[in-house]
Amino acid sequence: KAEISKMASNVPQSDAECTCPVCCDIFTDPVLLLCGHSFCQHCLQEWWRQSSQRTCPVCKEMFHMTHPPRNLALRNLSDSLRQERSKRAGSKEICLLHGETFKLFCQIDQQPICVICRDSKTHTKHKCVPINEAAEEYRVKIQTNVSSLKTKQGVFEKQKTDWENMATLIKLQAQQTEKTIKGEFQKLYHFLRNEEAGRIDDCRREAKLKSDAMNVRITNLTAEISELKENIKTIEDQMRAEDLSFILSAKSTLVRSLCKLQEPETPEGCLVNVGKHVGNLQFSVLQKMAGIVAYTPVFLDPNTCYSSLTVSENLTSSTESDKNQPYYSNPERMCSRNLLGYQGFNSGSHSWDVKVEVGDFWAVGVADKTGKDIWAMYVCVCTSVLRNLTNQDYSTEIKVEALPQKVRVQLNYNQGIISFFDLDKNKTVHAIKCSFTEKVFPYFQGRVKILPSDTSVNLGRPR
Repeated sequence: KAEISKMASNVPQSDAECTCPVCCDIFTDPVLLLCGHSFCQHCLQEWWRQSSQRTCPVCKEMFHMTHPPRNLALRNLSDSLRQERSKRAGSKEICLLHGETFKLFCQIDQQPICVICRDSKTHTKHKCVPINEAAEEYRVKIQTNVSSLKTKQGVFEKQKTDWENMATLIKLQAQQTEKTIKGEFQKLYHFLRNEEAGRIDDCRREAKLKSDAMNVRITNLTAEISELKENIKTIEDQMRAEDLSFILSAKSTLVRSLCKLQEPETPEGCLVNVGKHVGNLQFSVLQKMAGIVAYTPVFLDPNTCYSSLTVSENLTSSTESDKNQPYYSNPERMCSRNLLGYQGFNSGSHSWDVKVEVGDFWAVGVADKTGKDIWAMYVCVCTSVLRNLTNQDYSTEIKVEALPQKVRVQLNYNQGIISFFDLDKNKTVHAIKCSFTEKVFPYFQGRVKILPSDTSVNLGRPR
């Protein structure tokens, strides 16, 4: 009895109720004696076999029954305790080597350890800190990454909004382009029925392709935003976990918090090529309907137009808008009342006539696709003086008796010369010598109108 009492005293108080006094382990098929003591059925039978008497192993009271009744309540309680012990044995919070709870974190090996591990040869020279300090350090690092993720989410959501607006604009452009095409074809309706249908089909096909492409981008961006949101939610949930649970997954959480998604970029040419459908529309069928069409050697690209300007339906003039048009940051868009012609030149000689607004600030010339390199002349806003306009010189005054109202721009790309003529006085106003290295486009500022050129059935040189 003394041996049994000694063994039982080593059992934790929480497990004592379900511990057999003989084997000092959780009951297995417990039976109940009349004295009130319970034992494992196997332990009691073995005790009786060894002692040759049917006595209680605890109080030594004699019994004559061969098979004591089972203690079902104690069996259920013991089974529950056994399952709980099994879970604790497989818990990640317990050191498998020493059976101690993890309370420290080894900064060298980047893993949680117990106090016995700290004093072992493996970690004795390593820097170890409490779990809560290590967890806080990881939380700070991950929170920084989460802030970056949230910023990127904001960028993505703004880009998504821009693309959704662009998708709406594509549809509006397609509708306006279709209306313009129909208006032009009304003049030639009976003769050009088939041509009209073909142009509209091309416009709709392009609009559908670009709308579909934009919708795919929006869908993909939406998926990436959802992925970011889910990733952030998962990370934040993990960061709210208990320190030990958090630190066990800190490495993977840190990796998860690093965003690998690329910034969304708006591709060039995502909008409808209005100029392709509308520009020189009548001239393209001039040989069939000579004499009733107008031809301009260049025409404006509304996709480059600044928000304060509006381009006419036939793409030959720009006017001030009563209110700013919706601004979309597509790569072709210009700034500060600037806009470009739709067609660019990288060789040969070209000319076009422009009517400018009297008493207004204006500029005409050529520029590269981005509008950073400009070769033009302009009227100064403050002094109403005609000046040279290049990247190197925008202050040289051009001496004229009166400001021109109609200007012919002549470009000789191969020789690197751009000249300006006053059409009313039929004289050269200014010339710029330059060296072109890439395609240049007609360049305009302010309210301008491109004048039509004389045409014939066989295309000749513009006058």
